Amino acid sequence: MPRDSAPPPEGRWWIPFLTGVVAGGAGLVLARALTPRKALDTRLIRRRVAGGTAPPTVVVPGILGSELLRPDGSRAWLNMGNVFGYHDLALPLKVPLSESRDHLVPQGLLGTYAVLPRLFGFTEYADLTDLLLEGGVRHHVLAYDWRRDLVESARRLDDMLETLAEAEDNPDVRFNVVGHSMGGLIARYYLRFGRAEPDENAPVTWAGARRIRTLILVATPNAGGIPALDAILHGNRVGLSYTTLAATVIATMPSIYQLLPPEGAGGLLDHRGEPLAVDLHDAATWERFGWGPFAAPRSRRGTAGFEIGSEEHRAFLCAVLQRARAVHRALGRPALTPCPARVVLLGGDCLPTTARAIVPERHGSLPRFDPWTRAEAEAMLEAGDGRVTRASVLASHLPGADDSDAGCGLPEVGHAFFGNADHHGVYGEPTFQSIVLRLLLRAATPSASVAAPAPPE
Repeated sequence: MPRDSAPPPEGRWWIPFLTGVVAGGAGLVLARALTPRKALDTRLIRRRVAGGTAPPTVVVPGILGSELLRPDGSRAWLNMGNVFGYHDLALPLKVPLSESRDHLVPQGLLGTYAVLPRLFGFTEYADLTDLLLEGGVRHHVLAYDWRRDLVESARRLDDMLETLAEAEDNPDVRFNVVGHSMGGLIARYYLRFGRAEPDENAPVTWAGARRIRTLILVATPNAGGIPALDAILHGNRVGLSYTTLAATVIATMPSIYQLLPPEGAGGLLDHRGEPLAVDLHDAATWERFGWGPFAAPRSRRGTAGFEIGSEEHRAFLCAVLQRARAVHRALGRPALTPCPARVVLLGGDCLPTTARAIVPERHGSLPRFDPWTRAEAEAMLEAGDGRVTRASVLASHLPGADDSDAGCGLPEVGHAFFGNADHHGVYGEPTFQSIVLRLLLRAATPSASVAAPAPPE
């Protein structure tokens, strides 16, 4: 046998395999780079208004969008080990949820400088930062632990904005904020309540408006999304790995439950395709169908350091569902006063997007998220961006949506724009690029500082 065709040394079989994966990934990146794309000439939009400059912009990424580092500075998310099966992303099942934390630290924006995330579809933030740089937009990025409670992340946003205000040496400065996907929920909670807890009796105070001038919500699931249930029950594949984000890992993350459709938004069909009037934020629903900690013994296998079906597991589920319900009720609460900030929605509505799952008749069977027939497709799919439906972006399940010019149930929203873009490609589409830049490059105008109204006694 010729020397150059000899098999690899024993135990080194993975070398040619890994080489092939890297070469294939490099080919994908190269193909994407060489594929002609519609481009926006930012010179057509970039401008300066005499006597003023545009305020800085803060980007709040969505779930999975921030890198997570270990104390030694090495990446826990996203790294090559994640792609082949290594994982250490599960949080401990502790109640209260404030104690459910580990040693990982958020830092950076995924996919903006490392090639690996872009190989697996995380292209949106590179597109966004390129657009902001080309448009001359001063910007900062909120790095946060996307696994944790959204209210906690809203407080992290408050800390960042206050720090930036000190750096601007302007106590009245207000920023532009771009919230992508779940990041939009964080920004919207902050706009409504600032650092406050989601008290059922508390009114919408617009506490965050003292620091937010314009909020752009991009592909934000304001009515949640059924893919969150899919992730909790089935997990998500990362590259070749089914363990990095296995179901038992994702199930430990409070944020994913806050992406579930709230009561009234629908999401489940019975085996005949009829809507099920159930609340996914109620543990009784999970017990009824035999999901999560209520799964049959044969389904109880875990890889995240806890016993499925244990009292610890059930207590954690009850806690995260109760928190998710409180957050969504706060986000959907009617406002007694107008919003002092400009809020704009952007989303895609040209792709079939899963809006509902089918629950089999047999107890303990997991729901189905892919249609098998044309009738099921009509019942399960809606217009969206492939990940988030138009109806979710608009929160069209809320009272008042039908009376809104935009069909939106959120009183803070002034305008909504939809077009042909997928969830990860919106910042690469020229129409949305134009809208984003025109909003962010508006010069700040002198105005009185915005103070949140005092809550009633």
